[in-house]
Amino acid sequence: MALENVPASIAADGNFRITAVPSGANALSVAILTGGTAVPLTYGFTPSGFNRNITENSVDDPRLTLKQVLSRPGTSTEVYEVQYVDSVDTKSAKVNLVEGTAWSLNMRYGVDNATVLTVGQKADVASIVCGKQRRDAPTANGLQTISQTLYVTAPTVTDAVLVA
Repeated sequence: MALENVPASIAADGNFRITAVPSGANALSVAILTGGTAVPLTYGFTPSGFNRNITENSVDDPRLTLKQVLSRPGTSTEVYEVQYVDSVDTKSAKVNLVEGTAWSLNMRYGVDNATVLTVGQKADVASIVCGKQRRDAPTANGLQTISQTLYVTAPTVTDAVLVA
């Protein structure tokens, strides 16, 4: 008997890009993503500092005399817990993700970070508003970092195609 197919994997290292654009701008437009108002954020985050958390609620579906309670998917909640380096750079997360500001995050997975954003590529887009910036405790031989919650304000678009 032959082995079943083993799908090829995609390495995470170097194959991710996060670009923020001001709320209201088209976060799928290559022109906007590569323009002057876009903020490249990927390498400002710490290695474990970009946590996209989605929790899904369950809806019970009980039936008369059935010993097992069935269920269906219910609503979901998406939130981003992020940690980034403290920086005064004008394109840094610290300077741009100020409490109360609204952004759209374009998240391109599985493509080398250095690859130019082009029409036809796919990305996820989340509309967010920034929570409080929380300075993390300093550590010996460490960097000054900031943790923050980014709250999702509109349904996230998954695997959307970039346009001109």
